[in-house]
Amino acid sequence: MTLADIDLKSGELVVSTTRILEANDPLLDPRNRPPLESAIEMILENQNGFQVPFASVPLAHHAGIAEQNLFRCLFGRDSLLITELLQKRRPELQENVVLALASVQGSACDDLSEEEPGRIAHEVRGPDDPRGRELIESGAWKFPYYGSVDATLIWLRTLATIAMRDPKILEREVSGLPLWQRGSLATQWIMGRLETSSGLIESSRKNPRGIQNQVWKDSGDSYMHADGTLAIGDSTASIETVAETYDALLAAEKIQKLYPSREWPYSSQDLISKAEAIRNKLFELMWLGDRFALGTERDDNGVQHPFDSQASNQGRLLDSGILRGHEFARYRSAIAEAVTDPALLGETGLRTLSKSHISYRPGGYHTGSAWPMDGVFTARGLASHGFVKESNLITSRIKRAIESIGGYPEFFRGDSPDHGLITMSISNVILENSSGESSINRIVQPPQIMQGWTIGAYAWISDHQS
Repeated sequence: MTLADIDLKSGELVVSTTRILEANDPLLDPRNRPPLESAIEMILENQNGFQVPFASVPLAHHAGIAEQNLFRCLFGRDSLLITELLQKRRPELQENVVLALASVQGSACDDLSEEEPGRIAHEVRGPDDPRGRELIESGAWKFPYYGSVDATLIWLRTLATIAMRDPKILEREVSGLPLWQRGSLATQWIMGRLETSSGLIESSRKNPRGIQNQVWKDSGDSYMHADGTLAIGDSTASIETVAETYDALLAAEKIQKLYPSREWPYSSQDLISKAEAIRNKLFELMWLGDRFALGTERDDNGVQHPFDSQASNQGRLLDSGILRGHEFARYRSAIAEAVTDPALLGETGLRTLSKSHISYRPGGYHTGSAWPMDGVFTARGLASHGFVKESNLITSRIKRAIESIGGYPEFFRGDSPDHGLITMSISNVILENSSGESSINRIVQPPQIMQGWTIGAYAWISDHQS
């Protein structure tokens, strides 16, 4: 069986395959992996006067490969989560990223960039950034680009974290506004985006060429039903975003208590009540009786339908406050069982999609590959709820996978070691549906080899487990 056969689905025809990484690449030799502290230094760059971790950087010998230079910039979601993972080693980075993102917080409405008042940027690229110029010249985006719904949630949560350590930080002005007021603006954005039929934050985009799934699994084929039917589009709500929304609302309530002001548009009880409503929506729309769905979407008649697909996303519920309390024990146990089942847990860590699902591709970006970052946040949540054995099972596999290669890859193949640790080529297919309409889909691609998330994940494992 060839590699293409493994990742190919019925009805798909390969239209192009491009070799990106060669079989003799030094990255395949684990002796070439940069030491952890050196790797951390590699991802740190300056943005708006602040030292922050970029989402990824290339290895020196990959500097000329465009596909290894896709995310060399400040990413709202990525950079914030990297600082969480590096908190023990570089605690100052959390404040730096919060401030850098606050300096470009949305203040107006712009469909092309998807900027909205209070919204935190997804990607911040300068005028000399090659990838940024490419997207600008194509007319697709403008920068900063705001097309994620979770960056604002994570930013607010992180602001509360640093404010709990030093409440005076809330008085610091960034681009003319104090941080407490920027926290209020982010909270207003969240409350506004919750005014949907589902009562959840959905991936609704203003730019038709913007990101469709505006969450961490942001590829076009990452949300699907049990039969493989893909999400319709802009009404998709992802399960981990429900938890992030819950945490963000309670973070806003903490900030409000630390810096009470008449200018806050919501009371403490307003925020707590809304968070409880969000938790109720989780069970109403995504609990299937014995398991959690990947998310939910709305059909043309306004009816909500869960994505009955077992995926890694549910693990993030444990790394949140949303399931804390003895009354939620059975839900925690269901997740712990799911994420350690062999269908989801492979040799390289937690698969993004169960290998028993019809849409599973072991090399798929969000449809079967294993991301160290994803696994570590699930492991952190497991450990916090007493599932220490399960947590160690996941982290030990992630650690072994990273130590088997000469970098810190974005993700590993979900079927490793059968077909290598990583995919070395890009493959695009043309898929024709029952209506005769065709589309192009990138089914596999190599990972970014020096990914900030993975460097942070390896640091977290090193710092928390013997």
